[in-house]
Amino acid sequence: MKKKRRLVSIVLALTMVLTMAGCGSKSAVESLNEAAPAETTDNSTAAEAPAAAEETTEAAALDTSERVDLVFYVMGDAPVDEIAVEDALNEILLEKVNATIDFQFSTWTDFQQKYSLELTAGQADLIYVANWLNYGQLATSGAFEELDDLLNTVAPALKDTVGESNLNMCRVDGKVYAVPCSWAEYTCNGVKYREDLREKYNLPVPDSLENFEAYMLGIKENAPGQGLLTVTTEESQGLLTAFDAAWILNLKYPWVNANGLPYGLASNYDTPSDVYDYWYSDDFTDDMKLMKKWADLGFWSKSALSDTNDSEAYKSGLCVAEIAGQNPNKQIAAIKEFEKEQPDWKSEYIAYGEITNTIYPGHATQNGTAIVRGSKNPERALKVLELLMTDESINRLVQCGIEGTNYELDANGIYHNLSTSIPEEFPYEGFNTWSLRNGDYKLPQETDVILNQMFDKYEELGSKTKFPNVNIYNGFNENYDAYQAERTAVSNVMKQYLAPLQAGLVDDVDAAVEEFRQKMTDAGIEVCRDGFKEQWEAYCNEYGYK
Repeated sequence: MKKKRRLVSIVLALTMVLTMAGCGSKSAVESLNEAAPAETTDNSTAAEAPAAAEETTEAAALDTSERVDLVFYVMGDAPVDEIAVEDALNEILLEKVNATIDFQFSTWTDFQQKYSLELTAGQADLIYVANWLNYGQLATSGAFEELDDLLNTVAPALKDTVGESNLNMCRVDGKVYAVPCSWAEYTCNGVKYREDLREKYNLPVPDSLENFEAYMLGIKENAPGQGLLTVTTEESQGLLTAFDAAWILNLKYPWVNANGLPYGLASNYDTPSDVYDYWYSDDFTDDMKLMKKWADLGFWSKSALSDTNDSEAYKSGLCVAEIAGQNPNKQIAAIKEFEKEQPDWKSEYIAYGEITNTIYPGHATQNGTAIVRGSKNPERALKVLELLMTDESINRLVQCGIEGTNYELDANGIYHNLSTSIPEEFPYEGFNTWSLRNGDYKLPQETDVILNQMFDKYEELGSKTKFPNVNIYNGFNENYDAYQAERTAVSNVMKQYLAPLQAGLVDDVDAAVEEFRQKMTDAGIEVCRDGFKEQWEAYCNEYGYK
């Protein structure tokens, strides 16, 4: 992977799970909807290095005479060595800007609700943001501070490091509310599967619906007691409940996710403004029959709609593939876990875009940091954020922990964790601060060799698309104020009728499809579609996505 990846400044789009961040006047709590989970950014060049000197001048103008204690709210679970690393970090921050930072963690249990509560409570100063956490809608609702002026006056070095084009991708209604990381990334979804079992039983690579079925059946026949898929229902498109096994349809369609655009609409990457109806098509009926076939074959539990997805299932061998929300970084994590705990196991990965020839980088809003509206110290918070991202020693500390205690570098500059226990005392990016990644400072791990090879492959494939390496989807903002009631009704119908169809838990697919369609019509689906298509067409016209 080339260290610098510059993306087109006009890249805007719908999130990989189409969380459909709205432009309406919703509250922060109302705005957040469950989705499924990493960014594209513009690294600074060597010519931009003098910005550091400018930062020193600006720092003198910032009043740091009074100590402030800041809270940074991040996703996931806290590392074991949280306090030790925070203490080392705060010793430096106190000296530089008379401030401390306390990382608060959501944990991965009910994190959407916890995220909403955190915004409502207003305890945090800095907060992790992402399109999969409805960044656009939350920004519109007034959850975050506007940053344009603050970046110019308080953190010019941060602005230079991130780059104007990436900040522009974080604009909502013309204003910047978040600072993205400065490391370009391809987070294309795909299928993660047990390669050792494929080899053992001489099965096909699961790179099509037919081959995926053959792969699963081969394992079922050769290892009858082996679990196949761990699945569940999830929020999709910002409000709509769906069955996550339907993500496998990405092998068939060049869409953003298994459901295409919202409201059962679909739009191919090569012809984005040409919207067509999926739910009322023969393709949809055929796909639901395939889902039923797989359910009847026992690919997933009969209680799948009420099951909770086990995040450790693949790692522990309870399933042989994962197909929802998987990306290259998760594949690298699986490789590391298998090497450490199951050295005889092998994990492989196929990006859906490799099959459909529709591949593009992540969007700047996939990993960012915002200042919570109501923070008592927004200037100091932004200054601390600048240090976290532009000071190499501080960035390395917050991302990797304490050198000599949590990690070491070998003669080739490769990162090695020094933990002696599981979980690691401070794993790589132990604070889950993906939004603080700086491509110039990011320490390489041994597995980065594989990751960079994957990224190089995706970049090459993406360069051959109609919109070369441009993410035309993520960032699109739907304003559904005019049809909120219909939208809610549609969501309720999906929960009751679509999820069972996708899970194959119906007796008669044709009859169930007909009932689902009628219920959608009764709920006002056409009102939602008309409102969405008008906005989508205007967006495509504005940016030339024809």
